[in-house]
Amino acid sequence: MNSDSAFNYFEILMLGMFVAGWAVLEWQGRRLDRKREAEKGKQEERR
Repeated sequence: MNSDSAFNYFEILMLGMFVAGWAVLEWQGRRLDRKREAEKGKQEERR
């Protein structure tokens, strides 16, 4: 195994971490959007 292959593994790992981070942010954003919509619905019912 030479340094090029080790660097390639590092690049693949970094890409995977970036994709995983992006997926977590998307998931949290959608969860917060649903929570905000639910709270908005509850306020509409009170009126």
